[in-house]
Amino acid sequence: MKKTIEFKASEKSIDKFNKWIKKHDLVCKLKKKKKPRFITYCFTPNGIGSSIVVKCSCGKGSADVTSIENW
Repeated sequence: MKKTIEFKASEKSIDKFNKWIKKHDLVCKLKKKKKPRFITYCFTPNGIGSSIVVKCSCGKGSADVTSIENW
């Protein structure tokens, strides 16, 4: 039997991410140099929900996109 762990992001968290990435794209050194970059999604369960932090591989950008409305 295959075991999986699944995390979900609310629409509000996705909206926060989209706003952040548009803003970050203006200053991301990897984006400017047209080099590959990776976005890391850190989901941290905390008992009442999960916090979500996103980070860019350029090392300069990160944002907490947690939406606590659904906790």
